[in-house]
Amino acid sequence: MNITYNDQDKTINVKDGLKSHLFLMKFLMIVTLINSVVNVYDLNSMNFTYVSALWIVLGIVAALFLYNFTVKKSGLEKIPAYQIQGLGERVFSGRKKYFIVLEKGRTRDLLDVKTEADRKKVEQIFKKNGIKV
Repeated sequence: MNITYNDQDKTINVKDGLKSHLFLMKFLMIVTLINSVVNVYDLNSMNFTYVSALWIVLGIVAALFLYNFTVKKSGLEKIPAYQIQGLGERVFSGRKKYFIVLEKGRTRDLLDVKTEADRKKVEQIFKKNGIKV
């Protein structure tokens, strides 16, 4: 678990590589969205086919994921303490996933926090440094 608190600038430091992962996912969604627009926008044929419907669906899904990755998720490695609203958890496929709830409805996933004991350690770090949980 690579979560520490920096007293000098009052930030939580999380080192888990999520920033590069989110950048890669955003890049792939942009490429998929551009690809779907290019495939749907074909000037030579004006007929609507199964393939064009598939590209429309792929474009919509890519746009939704891109919105989620840019507006709802955060990849910050240095999170200011004043932005933290608390800890959250969600169950996905029978596994608990923990995240930090930030201002404006954004979340920062904690990839290294996998067990309840790890969550309690993060909670203790927050409480010890005056961050409400």
